Amino acid sequence: MMPEQQNAGWSNTPPGKSRSAPGSPIQLAVFFISFAILVSRRPDAILNAQFYAEDGARWFADAYHFGWRCLLLPDSGYLQTASRLVGLLALAFPFAMAPLVMNVCALVMQILPVNIFLSSTWRAIPFYLRISCCLLYLALPNSFEVHANTTNMQWHLALIGLLILLGKYEESLVWRGFALSALTLAVLDGAAGMLLVVVAVPLLVKRREMFLKEAVAVLACGSLLQTAFLFFSHSRRPAPNGAGLVRLVGILGGQVFFSSILGVRTFIRLFFDQSRYLLLAEVVALCLGIGIVAYACCRAPLELRLFLLYAAVALTLALIHPVATYGGTAEQWQQMQTPGVGNRYYFFPMLAFLSALIWSVTTPAATTGVRYIAFAVLLLLPVGIWRDWKYKPFEDLQFKERAAEFDRAVPGTTVVIPINPNWQLVLTKH
Repeated sequence: MMPEQQNAGWSNTPPGKSRSAPGSPIQLAVFFISFAILVSRRPDAILNAQFYAEDGARWFADAYHFGWRCLLLPDSGYLQTASRLVGLLALAFPFAMAPLVMNVCALVMQILPVNIFLSSTWRAIPFYLRISCCLLYLALPNSFEVHANTTNMQWHLALIGLLILLGKYEESLVWRGFALSALTLAVLDGAAGMLLVVVAVPLLVKRREMFLKEAVAVLACGSLLQTAFLFFSHSRRPAPNGAGLVRLVGILGGQVFFSSILGVRTFIRLFFDQSRYLLLAEVVALCLGIGIVAYACCRAPLELRLFLLYAAVALTLALIHPVATYGGTAEQWQQMQTPGVGNRYYFFPMLAFLSALIWSVTTPAATTGVRYIAFAVLLLLPVGIWRDWKYKPFEDLQFKERAAEFDRAVPGTTVVIPINPNWQLVLTKH
């Protein structure tokens, strides 16, 4: 997704016109096509749905045991309201269907940014370019950790919030209600939503719109509440950081810039073969990536610069206190530079980098040299898309059979169900 407005020089569409905004039937078709694309990357998310990590062990289990009170339980330091609401929704269905319900909800949130970006709120960008950006978003390399699970739904909620804030405000009450509701869910579902304040405040200073005043109020109140839980709940577990310059080069150069273009599978091959070219590849990718992003920060319109700022702040805070892996005593930066670990933290930095590349190629504001460099980098992108298209299916832990055993259990029985990846769902039968 590429936050950008009319002052980029991409569109001659006069203000108020919406010739490039698809209607409801097309939006519905876009939704189902996007759904099919995402399911094709990991079909077992629908065909053999199973719980993933906190989806079962936290959101569903707490909903089952505590009901609506679970909404007040912080996890990893924050309220996770949207995720817990999905867990509560899953209770309305047979237990064997609960993972499917939660996966579908996660996919809906994953697809909504596409519908928003193709709506009239982003009509300043040519429609063909928005379509291209949406297809890239759906095919994003190095993103399996945020795919089709409720646990990492907060990243897509934050993206929805960014597209709402950075796009053109619509006057309808329906849009206003949807927008404020989405921002509320985003800010109450983890740290990613809290950081939307970083974008909303500068926009308010520039635009002075009533909607932005309401958005800042919602985000500020939600952030204060989340901060209070973070400081007083003591629910975020400590983890050794292990910061270091070489590891930072590996994280930024390898995980963010290299893997977003050539794919995490390419980076895995380079990393685990102990290639002597590993550090060189990371350094080259880092220099190219930082150069493109820095150029966009200097020359791009405010909206794109704010998107880049958000991604930078999100990654910085993640690096200060990451929880890339659970259990053990391994230093977190060591884990984070390992390809395939913690790529939820790289979701926004990768989108920001790709946005800067696309802007550099398509805007007249970029110099010829920068445009050629960005174009050359984008020519490599099909490699990463092709190599990372198929996600590895979850290990089949026979969830439906175990769900049937739980249904047959007598009240008061405690049942332990293994879930991916090496987690457990512990339920005491009502």
